[in-house]
Amino acid sequence: MVATWDGQDAGWQPSATGPGEWDLELGPLIRALRAPAIAAGLPDTADDQGRRGYVWHCSARVAAQDRVLSDSEWAQVARDLLHGAGVVSRGDKGGSRWVAIRHADDHIHIAVVLVRQDTGRRFWPHRDYPKLRAAAREIEQQLGLTLTAAADGTAARAPVRGEVEKAARRGQVPARPELVRAVTAAAVTAHDVSSFEAALRSAGYLVEVRYGPSGDALGYKVARPGDRTAAGYPVYYSGSKLAVDLSMPRLQQRWAGVSGAAAASADVLAEARYGVDRGRRAVAGARNGRLDVDADEIAHATQDVLMAVCGFELAGRDLGAAADRFERAARIPDRRVGEPSGASTGLRWAARQLIRHRRVLRQDEVAAGVALAVALAALLQEIAAWQRERGRVHQAAAAEASGEAVRNWTSAWPPPTLSTPLSQLTGVDHAPGAREPRTRTGRERGSRQPRV
Repeated sequence: MVATWDGQDAGWQPSATGPGEWDLELGPLIRALRAPAIAAGLPDTADDQGRRGYVWHCSARVAAQDRVLSDSEWAQVARDLLHGAGVVSRGDKGGSRWVAIRHADDHIHIAVVLVRQDTGRRFWPHRDYPKLRAAAREIEQQLGLTLTAAADGTAARAPVRGEVEKAARRGQVPARPELVRAVTAAAVTAHDVSSFEAALRSAGYLVEVRYGPSGDALGYKVARPGDRTAAGYPVYYSGSKLAVDLSMPRLQQRWAGVSGAAAASADVLAEARYGVDRGRRAVAGARNGRLDVDADEIAHATQDVLMAVCGFELAGRDLGAAADRFERAARIPDRRVGEPSGASTGLRWAARQLIRHRRVLRQDEVAAGVALAVALAALLQEIAAWQRERGRVHQAAAAEASGEAVRNWTSAWPPPTLSTPLSQLTGVDHAPGAREPRTRTGRERGSRQPRV
């Protein structure tokens, strides 16, 4: 016992009743904890009707590489977590009764009876999970522990246990991550709902769009062919359940800023390289205080470009890993809608043209493809710096890992018969924070893409 509601802490440690580790007299502690609930007329046994109970549980654990915390430090951790989550406020003597038990060196378990001692009223914490995550991050910084991710909505929705087991039985990857990638790719190449639906169908996926009485698209659901329930029905996933930025409203916002009728340049790769470098300069400007550019929106648009170049092959390797690793860095925190700019719109335009015209590299385009990848790696490096400066360590790590995958891909250039350095392929300074390219061609000045 490391902490309790009344400050007695270790004073509530149950006495031993035998030689075993768990031979303890728990009765006095349990009766004391439950006393307010019993006085309020609540049952002292578990509810077998599936209704919500009145005991709040939380486990807190340090990372394997972190130091061992003392009992007093764990006691303070428990109090800080309860206060931060809005479950038990500091100094509230009439609040809930609770205990924090240290089960091992690396973790504690907290249990709270959600009944106030002074009024006997039962209550439920509001938004306790995101508050708990914020409190945990503050504790990690104070104690020098490994930083965990914020509850900002950028983490991928992991497949549930049933999805994983079903896929394993069939020798497949789980449907959810596959569908995320398929829907993202379709969103990049599409310019409206009908072209989005057509792209998914042409890729072999089942898709149904839901329309309102006005004829407007309200949502959609998508399924992997052959993935069916026991009753034989397709297992559909709605876009919003795959990822926040794949809901129908978010996709329509994405398409609104990019013209679907824009003609492709004869040199799609060069146009895309210019758009990527422009995005890098915009993020660098945001890092230096420029307020008219939403760097998070540029990061989101960068994912479109990564999806567009997935099929580029060099020495038997493609860029699929770069897109997968960047996924978390691409999502805008806290479900915020990004503010489009010329730079982000240019990236989406470039991605669409690449998918339409350059899904794979021809032999005579490899050098231009590598030049685009070099510029893309520099943009990813700039995005990683932007994320890191905002304390988003996991998003920064995702951007860095993606950039490393792109750099590894370019390492196969030049082939042994050539000696052109990578630095001479673009003529652009790709150091973090660089503002302007060293040279710019006349074609680039006349680009149809709007300037930032």
